[in-house]
Amino acid sequence: MPDDSRISQVSDTALMVAACRALETKRPDGMIRDPFAERLAGERGIAIAQALPDVEVMCFGVGMRSRFLDDLLTHALSTYAIETVVSIGAGLDTRPWRMKLPAHLRWIELDFPEILDYKGKLMASAAPACRIERMAADLNDAAQRRRIYSALDTGTGLMIVEGVLPYLPEATVESLARESATESRFRYCLLDMTSSEFIRRSGAHRAVQHVRDATGINGDRIREILERYGWTALQRRSYISDVFEIAGERIMKIVQSRSGAGATPPPRDDMSGVYLMGRA
Repeated sequence: MPDDSRISQVSDTALMVAACRALETKRPDGMIRDPFAERLAGERGIAIAQALPDVEVMCFGVGMRSRFLDDLLTHALSTYAIETVVSIGAGLDTRPWRMKLPAHLRWIELDFPEILDYKGKLMASAAPACRIERMAADLNDAAQRRRIYSALDTGTGLMIVEGVLPYLPEATVESLARESATESRFRYCLLDMTSSEFIRRSGAHRAVQHVRDATGINGDRIREILERYGWTALQRRSYISDVFEIAGERIMKIVQSRSGAGATPPPRDDMSGVYLMGRA
């Protein structure tokens, strides 16, 4: 069973991420529009976010990740015959309520029961665009992972692991990659990956470092593990090149504000970004 203090930390992180989406939504040049984020973040989440030393950078990063994942999800659902989406570590994500999704789509939210209960109460009055189910599970438990796979008894599935894999033990990441490729009906996966170099230069993950597992790994290693088990990149949105097309002026201001201490931006060919991956 997961440690209670760790659940509390993860819950605070979920509130903080929702608050970042809320703050980004209020900006005229915000990367994301989430009308439910402020409701879910609450006063506690907003306070946690506003206390961050680099709150604008964090909000921009969360908004960028959300926007790119939205784009690739829309592409995947319009291109492939996907019947079920499983959002692993769903947290306070609101895609089933704020995006235009097929009404017949089956969407399963997976997280700790405390987070699912909290979200369920606050979103009870909002109508989702598709069919919503919730499942409590601990990804570090092999039996509980297999419950996820067995939930896809028919049809083709896509799993979303947004902001999750770097905070899991390496052994769990490897098991999830292997089992989802060999024991499930998952054919597609949406995830974000940041390289060690990107993290070093940008300070990414600094605000949530306390919930990372001691054996947690970065995007370079995550991609290597996924590719070993047959997952290949179908589409990508780069955190370096693609972001300049929609927020070039803002990202330059952020880079310039952080370059006073001699920091340099990651190279343009850095692998960091949001990926749609598939397997044969």
